[in-house]
Amino acid sequence: MVGGHASAHARTRLVAADGTRLAGSYLPGPASSPTAVLLLHGFAANRRKPAYARLADGLAREIPVLALDMRGHGRSGGTCTFGDHEVQDVAAGLAWLRALGHRHVVTVGLSMGGTSALHAASLGADTDAVVAISAPAWFREVPDTDALRRLHTVWHRPAARAGLRIALGIRLAGPSAWRSPPHPAEMVAQVSAPLLVIHGADDAYFPPSDADDLVAAAAGPATLWQEPAGFGHAEDGLSPEVIARLRHAVVSVAATGRFPPR
Repeated sequence: MVGGHASAHARTRLVAADGTRLAGSYLPGPASSPTAVLLLHGFAANRRKPAYARLADGLAREIPVLALDMRGHGRSGGTCTFGDHEVQDVAAGLAWLRALGHRHVVTVGLSMGGTSALHAASLGADTDAVVAISAPAWFREVPDTDALRRLHTVWHRPAARAGLRIALGIRLAGPSAWRSPPHPAEMVAQVSAPLLVIHGADDAYFPPSDADDLVAAAAGPATLWQEPAGFGHAEDGLSPEVIARLRHAVVSVAATGRFPPR
């Protein structure tokens, strides 16, 4: 697999409640850290993809990190359901960190990982705060961007899903596996933990208004970082400056109970 972590790390194996085997990397960070991070990648990525590995390495300068391969991706088993069944992956990762002794854990998810984090938190997952980067507020039955239309086409065509598996190793379940969970804007209404929403002005998948809707609907304290054009979608915007700012925000929420403004 291309990429990997530059920081010290150990490979981990977890099992979700439905028996799906999950692969992860644990970056221990400093023992004095007040918190830990569960890091969840977006669709068609994995924990070792260079951008995500750099994010984990950057956070691990001050914070222990468990980076997971979500189901259907990387070295994990199962099939991808765009944040639906992935709630079990989130729960498994949080339980693993708690068992290791971490008393405060922040879930950081990008795109599909953000949806998964919000979904799990809305169902009572054991997380102290949530960061959702480039996550949607609404599941669109009719895609309204070119990027979503292409993804929607792949999802609905068995041959295209098979091609995705052959070409990239991504195992995508078809629409029949989708259980129609609440929209993310409805999920956050059930989340009292502090929430940080980060969204790019030029996101090709979801408009900036989705970020506004997530913050407006949140039950707990919510902070919005609207990033300028050039941020793009998910890992596209993970510059060293953004990673450093996010690292500070995670440490800050552990100390104060709120995420700082941009």
